[in-house]
Amino acid sequence: MRLGFVGVGAISEAVVNALMTGPHASELDIVLSPRNAQRSGALAQAYDRVTVLGSNQEVLDGCDIVFMGVLPGQMIDVCSELTFRVDQTVVSLIAGMPPTTVEPLVAPATSVAQMIPLPVVAMHAGPLVICPNVPAIVDLFEGCGEIVVLDDESKIFILSCASATMSTFFEFQNTVIDWSTKNGLSREISHAYATSLFKGLATEAMNTSTSDLDDMPREHETPGGLNEHMRNSMMSAGMFTELDKQLQFIFETRNRAKKSE
Repeated sequence: MRLGFVGVGAISEAVVNALMTGPHASELDIVLSPRNAQRSGALAQAYDRVTVLGSNQEVLDGCDIVFMGVLPGQMIDVCSELTFRVDQTVVSLIAGMPPTTVEPLVAPATSVAQMIPLPVVAMHAGPLVICPNVPAIVDLFEGCGEIVVLDDESKIFILSCASATMSTFFEFQNTVIDWSTKNGLSREISHAYATSLFKGLATEAMNTSTSDLDDMPREHETPGGLNEHMRNSMMSAGMFTELDKQLQFIFETRNRAKKSE
């Protein structure tokens, strides 16, 4: 399978690394546009099956599936200079560029999807949102992360808002690490323990049925115990109410902005 990347920013780089270390790596050839020569060159040097071509059009001419990774404000101008093929699949890696927005820009190609990976995809971890369900794309990223398939592109926006919790998670994690270090552990041990703890809890949650999620907080505390004290204190302080409030604020604010465009 021949894959092409137009625009090689941080997300495109992470996706290429994921594919080239994934279960289908031996079946793939990847061609990159010369945009961001440093990243493109480093990827070509790292993998024998990755090549940098001379122009965006050469990338399109040499691939079956093309990933568009340019900046949102560049997409219209970049596509206006390119000739797509009817047999090509086009995948948008661009925030705010769902399939219905991309389709008229890449005609006559009709197989169009949006994919939202996180940089951690390079480590074969984290969610990989694909909309709509294009079987070739879903199969391609098997083993590269947790695939989340959406058929309704309007739901992508909800996941984008949910992802606004990323930096808050790291602040929470770092507070635990800093507290442990302040009270006598080395920073290395504090780091190793906290990150392993949260990884273990996330792994358990991923393997818990949706119907049992509400029971998990109480299953991880004992009456009068440390976990119960911590959760009740955080709830009394309004931490989780504020989290819900701010997620809703982001959702409504961005929704109004989108409707006014």
